[in-house]
Amino acid sequence: MSCKDDVFWAGGFLYDRAGESVFLHKRDGNTLASPHKWAFFGGHNEGAESALDCFVRELEEEIGLKIRRDEAKWLREYLNTDTNEQRIVFFVEKAVPVEQLVLGEGAGFAWFKLDEVRSLDLSDKTRLDFEYFLSHMS
Repeated sequence: MSCKDDVFWAGGFLYDRAGESVFLHKRDGNTLASPHKWAFFGGHNEGAESALDCFVRELEEEIGLKIRRDEAKWLREYLNTDTNEQRIVFFVEKAVPVEQLVLGEGAGFAWFKLDEVRSLDLSDKTRLDFEYFLSHMS
């Protein structure tokens, strides 16, 4: 099965290993995909940009965070059969204070302890990817 017109979704989250926390995004009601749910930062590629470039761009657009490409760590990639698009997930091991970030899209953002995340109203794919992350982190 091929993906539609080489469109893919790339995104991810910030991870504070010492604080055992992840930084997530609260989606607003202006989206058809998982409105009002907690999710990873990310979006669709623009033109021929790579998945990594897409993720780096999305972090800057959504929270004002500029990262170096080598700071992003690949987590997983798979076909999202709901949308028939590749989904590429990254994370950045970086503890950034909320006060240093600016909400560019969505309804909000926050740091959550790893043991709190499961109780959040997460988007389906975020929940799936978060569980994968927990089972593969060292």
